[in-house]
Formats: sequence, structure tokens, C-alpha cells
Amino acid sequence: MDRILTGIGPFDERIGGLKAGGVYVLAGAPGSGKHAVVLQFLQAGLEAGECVALLTGAPPEQVFEQAEHLGFDFQTPWRDGRLRLLGFRAEFDQLLLSAADPAEVFEELSVSMAGAADRIAVDPGKPLWDTRAGTTLSHRFLAWGQSFSGTLLVTVASDLADTQSPGTEWVLQGATGVFKIERLPNGLHHLWVRRISPPVDQQEPVTLELAPGRGLRAPGRFDRRLLLLKLADKVPAELVGWARRQYDAIEMDDPLRVVSRLQEGEEFGLVLVYLDREHSGQAAEASRAIRPLTRAPIILATDDRLRATDRTRALDAGANDFLSDDFSLVELSSRINRAWRSSAGLPAARRDEQEAAVAQLEVVEVEEVARQIEGRLADVSAVPFALIHVRCDDTRNGTLGDVLLDHVRDAGDFVGKVLDGYAVVLHGARPRQAEGYLGRVRQTLGALPGGPPEIDLTVLSSATDAPAILEIVRTVAA
Repeated sequence: MDRILTGIGPFDERIGGLKAGGVYVLAGAPGSGKHAVVLQFLQAGLEAGECVALLTGAPPEQVFEQAEHLGFDFQTPWRDGRLRLLGFRAEFDQLLLSAADPAEVFEELSVSMAGAADRIAVDPGKPLWDTRAGTTLSHRFLAWGQSFSGTLLVTVASDLADTQSPGTEWVLQGATGVFKIERLPNGLHHLWVRRISPPVDQQEPVTLELAPGRGLRAPGRFDRRLLLLKLADKVPAELVGWARRQYDAIEMDDPLRVVSRLQEGEEFGLVLVYLDREHSGQAAEASRAIRPLTRAPIILATDDRLRATDRTRALDAGANDFLSDDFSLVELSSRINRAWRSSAGLPAARRDEQEAAVAQLEVVEVEEVARQIEGRLADVSAVPFALIHVRCDDTRNGTLGDVLLDHVRDAGDFVGKVLDGYAVVLHGARPRQAEGYLGRVRQTLGALPGGPPEIDLTVLSSATDAPAILEIVRTVAA
């Protein structure tokens, strides 16, 4: 069985190409991207050395302009005869209804193509069959499409959710394959296989982006590129360290430069704006300027406690989310993941799909402390953590360890023994957030009989102090 390619790489991989000589229907609401699929289908034929034809209501100049926008040269093959352009007139449907024998239009089309065409696209198709004559013309249309060796692709302006006319339903049932394209709110497109012969896996759509000069293709892999816009007098070092560790981070402090780079075509998987109270208005305006230039999620974050109106203004300006008031890096990572899934048109991850570490329920021994900490530092995708090194000569038979353990509360936290005391790992926490934990610990220790033991504390962040943490681990392991 001969197969031909549509020219849309990810879609061809899914279906293995089209059966040469088949009749295929592409459905989609207006503005969904049907015309781009048609042009790319014809371009693939031209690149393969085929002769192609297009029947459309658009004038040739408009077809050339649309093709050029996608990076296709249609004027050259049109001049040398490898591309035939045939046009509907505005009153075509009325002429078809008043014709003595409407079926003669298919004979005229065959003559107009002036020879065999390897591919024919009809955009739109309904004017050829959707009349008050019932299914007569749709039957003739299918017979015409199957009468030559070329492959036929015809569009229908419908999302297939509504009841179709008898003529359209006849064509859908008789086609070799039926596809549907839709445009998502984030600008990406989903191309679905509704039916095809022979059958293929139809469970999930193919996700595509429509890129000027490159046509429909797999979305660019920009998810590891992060634009960090700093709109604050001081940006936490652990946040910057986390961004540099987990992403290919580009750091900027001028919104106008950000806009300029996006206008030049630079792409990012995430825009993270860190701000303080004094720059909340500027952050909202930056979101408004950036939003039309990228489909990447825009996340705003601040350690200040802002007014509800500041948050609302930023979200209304186009930001996907807003974190404030000493946010944790666990929360930031979770919000980013949720924004990514939403922008890709995917449902929120189920709870059993989320990777959630479990809080340790007992004090970890020395060797396990080294293993866990080294493992977290080696995993660049892991959420950062705060480490509290608690040095104490008076361990009181483990009482200090029990107190430290009693006050950890989040999944992923643990307390372990080291040679000179204990190490407390607070999953996703930043150093300033460790103060709340230490305040609860000190209060409990102060109530112990005989008073609190003397302790010496060091608080470190895995995002900025990895070498110092590794030194502690190596000492433990020794």
C-alpha cells in the first residue's frame, strides 16, 4: 500500500502517512487552522515532486500570501504548472442549485485540472455537496474523489460536535479518514484522528504550534529556558540559585529589554517575575506587555504581603499566578507545574501522579543522612531545601532529636544524626522560613526540666550553599 506524507511531522509519525488515493476530511471550527493544514499538505506534495491542485474561495494572491507566511513558495510551482489554483466564485452555491445537471461540476473540475494531480485539496468542501438535493451530490463527490489516483483532502467548517447535514454526514461516513483540528486558548493546536482506515491509535491528539516561516510543527522545546525578571531592590539568593540550578536561566531587570527580546523571536518556557511592594504596579504593566508576545506561563512572586488589589491587577494583566508572603519553593514548583499543564491544555495532575516525598517519622541514622542529602543535591530537578545543622554536646539520650522531629511538618522533611549533633532538612523551605521552625523548637526546649541544652545552629540553602552542605555530609560519612 502506497503511503504519502502530510508534511506535518508529528502527525505523520502518529498515522504513518495517508493512503495514496484516499479521500480525507479535515473538520474544524473557523480559525482552527484548517487552511494551514491544507497548505502544508500541498507543500509536502510539491517537495516530493508531485503535481497538486487547490480548489478554494480565496483569490490566488491571498493563497500565495498565506503560503509565504508559513514559509512556502507557491508562486514558482504555480508558474511552472505543478500547482493548479481553482476558485469558487462568491455565488457558486446558487449557480450549483440552478444548474441543469449539478453533477457536471465534477466533470468540469477534472477538465480544469488539465491532467492528473497527485494531490487535490478542497477548502471548503461543503459548496460541492451541501444542497437541498439531499445526498445526491455528496455521493457524486465521493465517486469523483475516488475516480482518480490522486489523494483528496477536503475541509469542513465544523467541530463535529453538532448535527451535520445529510450531505456532509454522507461524506464523513464515506471518507477514508476523518480528522479534526482545534485551536487551544494558549495558541497551540490539537490535531485529532477521529476515524481512519486502517485504524491507528486515536487516544490522544497531536499537539502542534503554527510557527511563521515553519508551518505546523511540534511545539518548540523551550521548557527549560526561564526568564527571571527582577523587579525588586533585593532578590533572594536562594531563589536565584534555584532558577540557575533547575533551568537555563536568563536574568534581566528591565521590562523593556524583555519585550524587545520577545519581539525578536526569543522563546522561553517560563517567565518568573520577582517583585517587592514598591514595584507591584510595574510588575502588572510588565505582565500586560509580555503576555501577547509569549505563550509561556507568567508567574509573579514576592516575599512581601501585598494588597488583594495588587494581585488582582497582575492577574488581569495576563499573569498566570501570583505567590506572596514568604512563599516556599515547593509551592512555587507546584504552581509552575500547574501553569504548564494548563497552558498545554492538559488536565491537572492527579494526586497519585504527583511526586510527593513522605516525611520521616523517626530520626535517621548517620549513613542514611549522607545518602539522602547527597541524592537530593545530585538531582538538579529536585526542589531545593533548607538544612539546619544543630551542634550540641548534650543530646540528653535523644531528647533533642525527638524535639527536632516533633516539629517537622511537611512531606519531605527529615531529621538525622551527624557526628556533632543533628541535621534537619526542611523540604522546599528557604532559610528565612527555617526561623519559624526554630522558634517552635526553642519554645519546646525551654520547657524541658533543667532548662534548654546549649546548641549552635547554622542554616544553609541547597540552592546557594551546596558546597558547604556537601562538606557536612562528607564529615558525616567519614
